Amino acid sequence: MSKVIAEIGINHRGSTEVAKELVQIAGDAGAWAVKFQYRAKSNFYSEVNEIGDEIISQELERTYLAPEDVLDITEFAKSLGLKVGISFFKFSDSADFGDDIHRFDFFKVPSAELLNFELVEQLTTLKKLIIVSTGGHSEEIIFRAVDQLRSVDNLVYLHCISNYPVLLGNQELGFMKRLADHVGQPVGYSSHDQDWEVCLFATALGANYIERHLTLDKNGSGLDDSSSSDPEEFVQLCRFTNTYQGLLGSDRREVNQGELINMQNLGSSLYALRDIEPGEDVGLDNCEIRAPRKGLTLSELEDVSNRAAKRRIEKGHAVTSLHFADAWKALDDDKIEFCNAHEFSIPIRLHDSQVLQNRFPIRNFELHLSYNEVYSYKDSPEEFLAKIHRDKKYSIHLPDYLPGNRLIDPLSTDSDIKSDSKQIIEVCNDLAVSLQELSGADVPVVGSFSRIVSEGKAATYQRLHDYLQAIKASRNVSIYPQWLPRIAWYFGGAEVLDMFCGTNDVAFVSDLGIEICLDLSHLILAANYDKADWREWCDTLLPLAQHLHIADAKGTDGEGIEFGKGELGDLSPYLKVPKRKVLEVWQGHLSEGDGFDKAINHLRSKYA
Repeated sequence: MSKVIAEIGINHRGSTEVAKELVQIAGDAGAWAVKFQYRAKSNFYSEVNEIGDEIISQELERTYLAPEDVLDITEFAKSLGLKVGISFFKFSDSADFGDDIHRFDFFKVPSAELLNFELVEQLTTLKKLIIVSTGGHSEEIIFRAVDQLRSVDNLVYLHCISNYPVLLGNQELGFMKRLADHVGQPVGYSSHDQDWEVCLFATALGANYIERHLTLDKNGSGLDDSSSSDPEEFVQLCRFTNTYQGLLGSDRREVNQGELINMQNLGSSLYALRDIEPGEDVGLDNCEIRAPRKGLTLSELEDVSNRAAKRRIEKGHAVTSLHFADAWKALDDDKIEFCNAHEFSIPIRLHDSQVLQNRFPIRNFELHLSYNEVYSYKDSPEEFLAKIHRDKKYSIHLPDYLPGNRLIDPLSTDSDIKSDSKQIIEVCNDLAVSLQELSGADVPVVGSFSRIVSEGKAATYQRLHDYLQAIKASRNVSIYPQWLPRIAWYFGGAEVLDMFCGTNDVAFVSDLGIEICLDLSHLILAANYDKADWREWCDTLLPLAQHLHIADAKGTDGEGIEFGKGELGDLSPYLKVPKRKVLEVWQGHLSEGDGFDKAINHLRSKYA
């Protein structure tokens, strides 16, 4: 994945407010870093006799930001989880920042200073990443500079065409491979293109960094505006570059979970035409093919060696592998004690609650509710509560959906979505209060909050924090936003999320002290998407976790896989956390909880 650097350059127009607005846009878009340019205010241009020199000199004077302003913006950028770099045209200018020079994460040598070897060597004393642009020079000169600087560690070259803007067809992107071969490592691309889409071709050719100017107005009067991206373009740039590896995938064809869900919803399976008693053979004489795919397909039934049912299949019910398996045994006392000692919880739905609670007579359960089930509690609380064991401890997972295929969003600008979301949440709060009275224990509520308000991500986090705090104060119910994967399977397709799932989200959550439900599987997937170390994220987020969802994961969309088959590794540090831990095994509820049973057996064998 290419790392996108938002070049702020002189597009801030000399205003710290505009600079921070550009930084915020870069952070919200998913950029890796922002970069500034700095020239000391006096004595940079020795002569301004030529028209071009006079124009540039006046522009630099107009857009000058003092070192203290640059450092203030730098801290703001870091608060958003962004890396920050700066360009110098001569090393003496860096002295204007004093000891604060070390607050920058990388330094940039502009194309015009490619042969300024003294500048590069002096920047190496700061022991940070150095990025060098190569525009305006022939390949012979570029290769000579590379050879001259081979002893310099942690140095990256960017292919660049020094036109402002570069018209389509003048990019010479084929040179990137020759440059990379000569350097001996991947190179990046510094874009001054009129068309931002050129950056996508550079990404496909292996660019490890994409530097792109960011402006509020491409048609503005600034010298760099025409070779920059406006916010809408920049968001698209980051969107595609950040998902590029996912576009490629591996050389294998893997079925993703969204496809599995769609095969269930859109496919068909066998359903009993009449009651089928134990011992009867199951086939098309007593079954029919119907949608959705809740059971075995005809081809899957043909793979069953003994088609005699071992359990009664009621008329109209889907035929599943469970009907050909021996009856399960309830969890034994040792496993119950193990689960309770670690505060393990099992997710249940209202329709399978009795079966799962009988098979797993442990202390904790999490109610995963649909909006219809929430409304059923509102209409008939006693009838709802009769379907679950009242002597257990519960947590509640809010529905993801509202009626009409809308995502729950209590901050929405759509008045209907906002009203319906708050009504669902209020009913869930009522249920939580009832369950707290029955059990004498707190009933945490977990929800997915994935929508950003128009004012931006920072405002969204603040408003959500205030909303949840108000509920806690008025109802004594804690709602914990769960950490999300970057890729969510909504509405039969995939959607890339941008709340509670990224590097800058870690910073927002930490700074506001938002208490969360930490889903370890989602955490791994989200960090992999961002090319980050999920363990580092976890170190920051775990102290804020008041509730845990645990399951293994791999890649960017391998959610809830069996323990031991993903990237989670040793669970010991998380089992010691004195919070409830929901076993979020993918489809663990099927066959009346076989997946949960397998997970408990695995965990007990390793951690008892």
